[in-house]
Amino acid sequence: MFNKPEYTRFLPHYQPKGSIFFVTFRLQGSLPRTFFDRLSDWYQTEKEGILLEANAALREQALYLLQRDYFRKLDASLDQCLCGATHLANPIIAGKITEQLRRFDHQWYRLLAYTIMPNHVHVLLDFSIQSDKTAYVSLSEVMNRIKGASARNAHLALGKTGAFWQPEYHDRYIRNQRHLLAAVDYIKQNVVTANICAHWREHPFTWIHEDFW
Repeated sequence: MFNKPEYTRFLPHYQPKGSIFFVTFRLQGSLPRTFFDRLSDWYQTEKEGILLEANAALREQALYLLQRDYFRKLDASLDQCLCGATHLANPIIAGKITEQLRRFDHQWYRLLAYTIMPNHVHVLLDFSIQSDKTAYVSLSEVMNRIKGASARNAHLALGKTGAFWQPEYHDRYIRNQRHLLAAVDYIKQNVVTANICAHWREHPFTWIHEDFW
């Protein structure tokens, strides 16, 4: 259903084939609905103003910065863990997530980096490994598989039922090398800025491909 390169459910998505994607997904109920509504209203208001810009280059840059600011506001709130469960702080549950992130590594994507926070996950996936674009497996399909299997496994470990992940996820495709390095650095530093540990290497569920050490 969502194999088109661009679609919108609750969040905007642009997913060019063969790109590198920085993806964030979170636990069900990890943000108050009121916060999300305010954030969405702010985003839409700002976007409407930007779309009035006649200069295409300026408009594109402004939209890029708006999406960046949207993500930063979202992630800063998640880091506070003010709402909902923090199941991913449990090493057993974090291990279940890691298993699924690695499951399709070198099959549908190359896994470049990830960090598992108490209530959300950041992951960097390189889809350029898929050379056959006619049989291309999209980011949306991959995320459905990762989230579906990890939710089932986590529920078994916790002895719980019901929704585990929030239905939506946030993704941004990597535009250039500078953007890529910034995304890797963000993943490295998230556990530090959230005061989980003093250095990313101290966190057992933050992993960075050796190409970026």
